[in-house]
Amino acid sequence: MNRKLIRRPHAEAGIVLPMTLILMALITALTVAFVAFASTEPVIATNQMENAQARALAESGIERALWALTKGDTNPGFAGSLADPLPNPVPAPYNGQFVTVGVGGFAVTVANGAAPNERTITAFGYVPNNVNPVAIKKIQVTVTKIFFVPPPCAVCAGGESPAGTTTQMQIGGSAMISASLAHGAAYCAGTTPVAAAYASGAINTNGTPDLWAPAGGSSIAQNQPNTNFTGDPSTGNGRFTFTDADMQLLKSLAKSYGTYYQGNQTWTSPPPGGIVFVDTPSTNPLTASSPSSDLITVDIHGSWTEGWSGWLVVAGSIDVSGNATLTGLVYAQNDLTLHGNGNGSVRGAVVSTNRVDSSYTNIDTDDTGNAPVTYDCPAARDGGGTIPQNWFVKPGTYREVSGT
Repeated sequence: MNRKLIRRPHAEAGIVLPMTLILMALITALTVAFVAFASTEPVIATNQMENAQARALAESGIERALWALTKGDTNPGFAGSLADPLPNPVPAPYNGQFVTVGVGGFAVTVANGAAPNERTITAFGYVPNNVNPVAIKKIQVTVTKIFFVPPPCAVCAGGESPAGTTTQMQIGGSAMISASLAHGAAYCAGTTPVAAAYASGAINTNGTPDLWAPAGGSSIAQNQPNTNFTGDPSTGNGRFTFTDADMQLLKSLAKSYGTYYQGNQTWTSPPPGGIVFVDTPSTNPLTASSPSSDLITVDIHGSWTEGWSGWLVVAGSIDVSGNATLTGLVYAQNDLTLHGNGNGSVRGAVVSTNRVDSSYTNIDTDDTGNAPVTYDCPAARDGGGTIPQNWFVKPGTYREVSGT
C-alpha cells in the first residue's frame, strides 16, 4: 500500500496575526491623527479669526486718522480732528492711546511725513486688548493730500525758468483777464489775489485788452521773484507750483482714474473731467535739458459746447484756441498760449512755469482774439468739484510690518 505524503506550506503558517496587528496599528495611528487634527483645528481657526480681527482693528485706526486729518482741513477745531500743520505734541488718541472697539481695540500714531503734505500713520490692532493680547497686527502707511495753494493771479507765468532767464507775458487783442469781484471773479475764504496777470519777467500788451485788478491789488504784477512762485521749500508756504513729487502723485491719480496721457495731444472735444495728466513720452520729469522728443504740446481747439471741469496738468506746453470752455486749473510746465475767437473761456486759474525755456506766455497776441480768463479760487482749488480734497493713502505705501 502506497502512502501519499501531504506537504503543508509552512511559509504561510501564522501570517494572519501579524497582518492583523499591522492593520490595527495603522488604524490606531490614523485615528490618533484625526483626533489630534480635530482638536487643533478649532485653535487654528480661532487664531486665524483673531489675526483677521486684529488687522481689521488696525485698519480702523488708519481710517480714524484719515478722518481726523480731513476733518481738520474742512472744519478746523472740530472735536477729534487734527489740524494742519500737525500739532506738537499730537493730541490723543493719535499719540498711541489705546481705543477700545468691539472685540479688541487699536492704537494709532500720526507723525509728519517727508513732505509738507504727507503724514505717516502707524496703527496697531489688538485682540482682546493691548495689555494681554492674543493677536497683534501693525500697519504703517503714508497718507497725503493734493498740495495746492491757489495762485495769487488769474494768469501766472514763471517760477521755474532756466537759470538766468525770466518768463515774459504778452497780452493782446481784446482779451479780458479779471481778478475783480466786480467783474465775475470769486475768492476763497481768507485769500485775495494780488493781480490779474503775474509774471517773473515783463508783461507787455498790444491791442485793447481789459485787465481787472483785485481790490487792493493791481492789474499787472511783473518781475516777480521765483520764490513768490515756489515758496519756502522747507514748509511749502506760499508755493503754488507743483514739485516733481506733486507731479508724480498727480500722475498716479490720473492713471487710477483713466485720465493719463503721454506725448502730443490734439483735442477737439473735451477729455473726461477731473485730474487730466499729460506726461512726456519717456515719462521722465520735464527739465531744461530734456530731449526734443520729450517737448510736447497739448493742442485744444474746436467747440467744447458742453465745457470741461478739472485740472489739466501738462509736462509740456498748452495751446488753447476756439470755443473751448474750461473750469478749474490749467497748468503747463512749459509755455502756454490762449487765443479765443468766440465763446471760449477759462474760469479758475492759468499757470505756466516755463521749465524748458523763457518763451512768452501768450494771451491773444493778435488783435482779433478775445480769450476771457476769470479768476475763480474755489474752481481752481477743486476743479469745479472734481478734485478730491481729502487725505488718502499714498499709492504703494500700505504695508504690514513686524514689531510691537
